[in-house]
Amino acid sequence: MIVPSELVITPATLKQALQLGAWAEREGWSPGLGDIEVFYAADPQGFLVGHIQDRMVAAASAIHYDRDFAFCGFYIVEPDLRQQGLGHVIADAALQRVGSLVAGLDGVAAQVASYETLGFVFAHWTPRFTGRVSDIVSNISMPAGIQVVDVDAESSLFAEVVAYDTAHVPAPRTKFVSQWLRPDSPRRSFAALRDDAFAGYATVRPTTSEGARIGPLFAGDEEVARALMSRCAHEARTWGESIAIDVPDRNSTAVALAKEWGMVAAFTCARMYRGAEPVLPHDEIWGSTTFELG
Repeated sequence: MIVPSELVITPATLKQALQLGAWAEREGWSPGLGDIEVFYAADPQGFLVGHIQDRMVAAASAIHYDRDFAFCGFYIVEPDLRQQGLGHVIADAALQRVGSLVAGLDGVAAQVASYETLGFVFAHWTPRFTGRVSDIVSNISMPAGIQVVDVDAESSLFAEVVAYDTAHVPAPRTKFVSQWLRPDSPRRSFAALRDDAFAGYATVRPTTSEGARIGPLFAGDEEVARALMSRCAHEARTWGESIAIDVPDRNSTAVALAKEWGMVAAFTCARMYRGAEPVLPHDEIWGSTTFELG
């Protein structure tokens, strides 16, 4: 019988954080290729791991944004040691790192009640929609009057990407965006321009298994969202037929579009907050960035 007090919790090394990526894939979460390295670079103290003797048996993350906000995730206990109190201990450690900051998480439906005991309050559902790249490519035509261009951390539009991202998430996360849009990464990011004005941006990336994930997809209206989705789907063709996007259900038009494109909800997570829920332009959030970082 494991005694929870035997759990020794420390910040994860990069090697340990990468192992958590393998755990997440085992759970069926299908992380994006290179995601862990970006999360770690954004906040090297944000991953916590719990050991019993020499075995890593539990993990959680509390990644700080630039200020005022943290996002919790990677709440995993090794399958053979669940229901023994280890998850509660590692979760408490993550919340200690959060401190007085407002915190968010995307939790699986089965764990909502557990997160409520930690002070998190339900905000909305975010289903993961999955589909076929070829169906999306054939179902979306590029709207007239919208230009979609490649963008990365070295492009002239990067400052506008950062500003647009900041307007659509709970707090600034410049360090994360700088890593997310690194030109040498496996991800591809695009900015949408209408009459030369910045109107949205999106990122698509290969997963660690097969296929692609889109996130974020932030756009001022449906036409811009369609344009960005079309470009992402065309880019994803080199990574296989499967494609996924996490769509907050507070944007009912985004949910309807995903269904129009032949996508189906594979599973659903609950967005929850501890502290005051941030005020966000939900009708401009067509796809969340990641379940692990908000």
